[in-house]
Amino acid sequence: MSNSPVTTEARGDVALLTLARPPANALDLNLLLALGRAVTEAQDARAIVLTGSERFFSAGLDLAYVLTLDEPQALTFAEAFDDTMTTLFAAPGPLVAALSGHAVAGGAVIAAAADFRLMAEGPARIGLPEIKVGVPFPASALEIVRHAWAGPHLARLLFRGDTVDAAEALALGLIDDVVAPNALVDHAVALAGTLAAAPRATYAATKRGLRAPGLARIQAARAAGPDPVWEVWRSPEVRAAIAAYGASVLRRK
Repeated sequence: MSNSPVTTEARGDVALLTLARPPANALDLNLLLALGRAVTEAQDARAIVLTGSERFFSAGLDLAYVLTLDEPQALTFAEAFDDTMTTLFAAPGPLVAALSGHAVAGGAVIAAAADFRLMAEGPARIGLPEIKVGVPFPASALEIVRHAWAGPHLARLLFRGDTVDAAEALALGLIDDVVAPNALVDHAVALAGTLAAAPRATYAATKRGLRAPGLARIQAARAAGPDPVWEVWRSPEVRAAIAAYGASVLRRK
């Protein structure tokens, strides 16, 4: 049995990738690397569906883990984050996110990197609460959410840190459909299969053209050196804000 935090299952011509790092699919270095590998290896499939657990698609970065990193480890983590987000965003074939549970912070960025997003009915929420946590957006994440959700609601997501339920997410255009939980993955696989009916080269060329401006800005930012935003992450003020946010979450459990 695999110990990978990302499992892969063939559903016909569609690769189903499942985030499997309990309890919240929070992103540490191992999960980021595994996700990047899984998406790269699945590109032989006609399409990819990415999902999570019943309660959490992904809660974003594992903040407690991030606080333990020294400077070299933090730089390695930052590079892995940018690599994986860019791999998702640049994947040439159809990529559908099946949001089985909460998709917040980095989890919402992963969802935004997909071509289409389906969300389960129920209590799950989606949003970008980084500003409430006290952490800024890396360039790769900002370009991905700008591409997916450009519009007046993006400022609300970024500056107020709001999260919304599935119905409001659909109304805002953050997701493409709301589906019964027990039908979510099957619905996502069916959608991915429909998208995969287009010629591979045609789909890839259309997607590449649509995402080229965002990818170019990501690549330019990375070529300029380490994203200065990660230095902000390591400032005492931000680290204290992260610790305080984590403590408040624990009190709510």
